[in-house]
Amino acid sequence: MTAKKWWGKTSFNDGEIKIWTIGDRKIAIQRLAKEWLVWNEETSFESTAAINLKGLKTINTLGEHPFSRHLFTQTDEHLNISLLMADRAIVARPASKLNIPPGQHVALYVSTPLWFVGKQDNCEFPIVDLPFWRPSDSWFGSSTMVGELCYAKYTEARVDLANLKKRPHRAITSVLINNQHDEPLTIERINLPAPFLGLYANAENQFWSDQIEITHNSNKDKSGLKINKLPLIEKQSNLEVISTARIELSDNHFIRSIKSLLA
Repeated sequence: MTAKKWWGKTSFNDGEIKIWTIGDRKIAIQRLAKEWLVWNEETSFESTAAINLKGLKTINTLGEHPFSRHLFTQTDEHLNISLLMADRAIVARPASKLNIPPGQHVALYVSTPLWFVGKQDNCEFPIVDLPFWRPSDSWFGSSTMVGELCYAKYTEARVDLANLKKRPHRAITSVLINNQHDEPLTIERINLPAPFLGLYANAENQFWSDQIEITHNSNKDKSGLKINKLPLIEKQSNLEVISTARIELSDNHFIRSIKSLLA
């Protein structure tokens, strides 16, 4: 079933309220003459329901939940609603430990939560940049002094794409791992560089990110991470560009140590 499109340029009359819901998860926005009001009602339960967009007649239905205010000289009649990949790397775990012999390559598929973003045309800074579900914090590194703060919760990593549950608030990233080393490569965790990945939607409004390719080689100059624009599995489809990466790279290939990518 094709998910209904709920993003893009969204019109607001003065005083109008619109709300995006997934089960009990709610993000509501109201336009006033000189400010936008944003309600962010989170929940610990990750629903698999479709994302619904509707109007509200009154803010009374939002109860006592606090809201944030975003002031402008004058608000636009439109707000650009989009999505972004996470603002930190995300640690994904395969269902079980993977062992890749020398000379072999595998493809893994990782599902990660998306961020809901709203901007006015005349302002690059968003009034809202919120995850549909906020993953828990995690540290990825060889010690407490070496590594980076990541997200870890609500991730999946599968060898078979058919086993990966597709959800309307998540994106799928294909991860190619090439073991060009003369020793087996064991993988228990993958550090997915989400801020460096662009986002797309296919004809069924399923979200995909750019593909990443990780090469393990005894020669450090031949090891590292490459970002392939567009998910290769979807290259024959008509993909809509949803957003570019949070952090753009001047070169699509950059070297990071294998220990900073795989564990």
